[in-house]
Amino acid sequence: MMIEALKKLPETIKGQRMTLLDRTTKIEELSASLKKWESVQMEEIANTTDGGGKPAFSNTEKRAAELTRRKEASEWASGVENDISTLKYSFELVRIDMQYNIDVQENYRAIARLGGGE
Repeated sequence: MMIEALKKLPETIKGQRMTLLDRTTKIEELSASLKKWESVQMEEIANTTDGGGKPAFSNTEKRAAELTRRKEASEWASGVENDISTLKYSFELVRIDMQYNIDVQENYRAIARLGGGE
């Protein structure tokens, strides 16, 4: 049984590493899209003036608060943030499983070296 597990674990770990790569790529792509959207929003916020021609959001805190408000109001931005969060959680679950499999593999190898393998 241990020998069979040692034969199968490398393929399992490889699949998990590929899944992590996929999740990382998707997180990076979504984060880049969100950053572009934020940049456009910040430009609009910075260029917004009140009725007298003065900046409507005169300091960093006000601009950041307006960006947050816009994110919350945007179905797209909220969805992307939610997708990123879900992917990060999924990434961590796969990473934990992969580390467990690596640990099991190392333990089985140690047992096999000691002559205790089946």
